[in-house]
Amino acid sequence: MNKIKFICGDSAVAEHFPIVPASKMRPEWYSKLRPWVGEPHQSYPTIKKCMPVNDFIQGGYIVPNPVEQQFNIAPRPDTGVQGFSREYPGGWTIQAPQEGHEHEQCPVQVNGAKRDYITFSVPWRIETPPGYSCLIMSPFYFFEERFKLFPAIIDTDTIDVSWNNWPGVMLKSQFTLAPGEPLAQVIPFKREDWEMELEVNEDQIKRDTALKFFLTNAYARIFHRKKKYK
Repeated sequence: MNKIKFICGDSAVAEHFPIVPASKMRPEWYSKLRPWVGEPHQSYPTIKKCMPVNDFIQGGYIVPNPVEQQFNIAPRPDTGVQGFSREYPGGWTIQAPQEGHEHEQCPVQVNGAKRDYITFSVPWRIETPPGYSCLIMSPFYFFEERFKLFPAIIDTDTIDVSWNNWPGVMLKSQFTLAPGEPLAQVIPFKREDWEMELEVNEDQIKRDTALKFFLTNAYARIFHRKKKYK
C-alpha cells in the first residue's frame, strides 16, 4: 500500500487538530441522512446511495483549520477592490494577518465583485511516493458558504516546504473560522500521461437504459471498486 506522510511543525496542532482520513470527518448532514426517502426499495434513494458521491466524500484526507481566524472585508481605497483584514485572537506566528494575493494577480470577479485573495497557511508538509501528486481543494460536500480554496494540484513527491500556503477567496463580508473546522481535502493520485480518444457508439444508450431498468443499485453491485485511505 502506498504511504502519504503528513509532517507537522507544530506539536499543539498535531495533537489537537490532526489530519484525518476523510471517512472520519464526513459532513454531519451526510452522516445523518437515510439511504431512502421513504420505505427501502419502495421510494427514491437519497444521495447516500450514490457510490461516486460517497467515494468523493470519503476520498483522501481532511486538513482541519489549525487556529481561530476572524475575517472582515476591508475595501482598498480608490480601487473598487474588496480587500480583507484578518485577526488571530489566540495568536499565530506562521502567517502574517494580511497575507494573501491582490485582485490584479487573478483579475476576475467573484460573486460580482473584485476581491483580494486570502491565503491559509498550515504547518504541515505533505510527502508522497515518487510519481504521486495531491489534489488540494475545499471539501465540496460541506457546502462552505464563507470562503473557497482554489483547487490545485501539488507535486508532493518533489516539493520540500515546512508548511503549505493555500489561496482562496472570501464569500462573506465577515466570519470566524474556528480551529478544527474542515479547511481542505487532500486526495493523492498517481501522475500518468493520457491521450484522449473520441468515439461514437449509439448502441450503448440502449444497453445502459436496460441496465438501469432491470438492476437496482447497479453501479454499487457491478462497477464500484473499493478505495482505501488509512
